[in-house]
Amino acid sequence: MDNQNGSITVNGSPAGEVNSIEEAFEMLGKILAKMDEPGVTLEESFNCYEQGMKLIRYCNETIDTVEKKVQVLSAEGDTDEF
Repeated sequence: MDNQNGSITVNGSPAGEVNSIEEAFEMLGKILAKMDEPGVTLEESFNCYEQGMKLIRYCNETIDTVEKKVQVLSAEGDTDEF
């Protein structure tokens, strides 16, 4: 993902690496709040949209990875991955 070197920014400043899905959701909330502010230019809105899409992509990839690692406990106590 593009944010590994701090390329995702919120309100024009580097946000740093996203280390968890919770951080990504928090950043998405900030981006949405920024877009709701009166007087936001079209360029600012587009930048927010672009950052939000990167974060959503990160969230989707993270959720997909977690889903693949979810394990089902069998009746014998063994684990089987999906």
